[in-house]
Amino acid sequence: MKYTLITLAAAVFMFSGCASTGGGSGITQKTGLTSGCVRTSSGKDVVLTGENISLQKNDRGCFGGDSPFCDIRMYQIMAESFRHGNGGASGPLKAWGPSSHTGNLKGVIDSLDYIKSTGANAVWLTPIFKTLTVEGQDWTYDKLDGTGYYTSDYFSIDPKFGTKEELAELVKQAHARGMYVFLDGVFGHAKINVATKSPKGNELKLTVRCVDSYGKIDKIPLKETRCFETADSMKFLKEVASYWIREVKIDGWRLDQAYQVTNEFWKELSDEVIKTSKSVTYKMNGKNVHPLGYMVGEIWSEQPKTIERTVFKNNALASAFNFPLRIELVKVLATRENISDSSACSQPATELQNSYRKMQGYTDGSMPNMFLSNHDVLRFGDLLQRAGYEEDGVHGKSYFDAHRAALSFLAAYSGPITVYYGDETGDETLNFVMQPDDCGKLDRCDDHVARTDGHVDRLTKDEEKLKNDVAAMMRLRDQHKALSHGVRTHLYSDHGLFIDLKSYGSDRVIYALNAGTSERKVTLEDSVWSRLDAGACTVSSLNGSAVSGNDLILPGLSGSFYEVKCR
Repeated sequence: MKYTLITLAAAVFMFSGCASTGGGSGITQKTGLTSGCVRTSSGKDVVLTGENISLQKNDRGCFGGDSPFCDIRMYQIMAESFRHGNGGASGPLKAWGPSSHTGNLKGVIDSLDYIKSTGANAVWLTPIFKTLTVEGQDWTYDKLDGTGYYTSDYFSIDPKFGTKEELAELVKQAHARGMYVFLDGVFGHAKINVATKSPKGNELKLTVRCVDSYGKIDKIPLKETRCFETADSMKFLKEVASYWIREVKIDGWRLDQAYQVTNEFWKELSDEVIKTSKSVTYKMNGKNVHPLGYMVGEIWSEQPKTIERTVFKNNALASAFNFPLRIELVKVLATRENISDSSACSQPATELQNSYRKMQGYTDGSMPNMFLSNHDVLRFGDLLQRAGYEEDGVHGKSYFDAHRAALSFLAAYSGPITVYYGDETGDETLNFVMQPDDCGKLDRCDDHVARTDGHVDRLTKDEEKLKNDVAAMMRLRDQHKALSHGVRTHLYSDHGLFIDLKSYGSDRVIYALNAGTSERKVTLEDSVWSRLDAGACTVSSLNGSAVSGNDLILPGLSGSFYEVKCR
């Protein structure tokens, strides 16, 4: 969660992990950018030779690594808005965002088969711990309470979501389907009425001083919340981190506003999670296994150096969300949220390679988690509309093709990935393109408008096809470890094309993204394979894209996968 709090009285929060203030009605919506965002329509053919291919590589972390974290395909669920299960808890009923706010644990349990069908092998739940009202609190806190990001009790499930027994059942059923479960851990701040004594008697020390993303002390701007004196609270936080692994056998944590805990303390907490996970077992796919022990930090920054300093340095955490690469992906295929930036959209696909190059500065072993949307940014469908590429509520061929292309990039990524609920079917927030002036009271602000009701049944034909295509791409990651674990050798990019060779042992896959609107032909001359010391190679399609000999035919707005066999 990220703060850019303005004033509480004005109810204008800009959180990136917790809720904020507002949204908009959609009655007088703008229609997106009227100029500036233009997709390339160049249909120029490309001939790749041994002399003109790039050969720049990524070869650390999951790029050539063998950690099971690299195989994670996480499905993110906003617990308060995803789905209401009959016979379960009421849901919070109030929260930031446009949903009905009736999501509960029963709804997640009822949806596990659907989640599995998307190609996911893990579930991340936003916070579900008990949050209690402070007498006389501002209405904005009533909404904030519904998100769970400011807990009052780290050791109890909020009855608005369900029970501890229901969480245990959810985890058990997910494991039976071969899926991991991660909870959202807010280890840097809580509500002012948080229980500060743990079941073992450890204490949580509260403070009004918080650490910002630059590592500097800043007074917390929310009067009903507190941050922690981390050093004095470590025994308490370690107990929280290990308690839910022992009690219900979760597989790890997503870490909200991870910059609020210093690198050295993340190392302590990570070691505790790994140690505890090795002491617990459960059944998955007929085998006794340990909880995965995965921890992924939210460092809301476009600067790799900030992410490195905060969580990757000293291997404090293995993983953090890949905000820098995500920003470049949406700027190539749609637009970033802030359209006042002249580089918000229409960026060449070469920028993806530039972002990959910066990842080489991370500590060896770091595994950034790639994503497209989450609960604090716009859905990809709304970004397409904000760019002016699509109209609100109109879901034609280009709308779904753009989603396929964006999600193909995730499928081709070496490392853990996260799909936000609904992206696999092309969900958007209807009656929303630009946030209105009174977005807070109307629940249409950019930082919470993606928290829509889950859409897992009654899919249209096009939605079902997109979901199935996404699932097929995710299955390719199981069939070809080159996608999730492979060294990435960049072959070529221009304004519309981005082409990588992924290699893991003898498994080789070419991934080609065409971000433009026109079909492109790419010819791979034999000298390419000679330059790569691969021998004589042939190429065949893995997802239906056309190939003729060494000619790859790439449709507009597409992501294509090709198996490379060499002898």
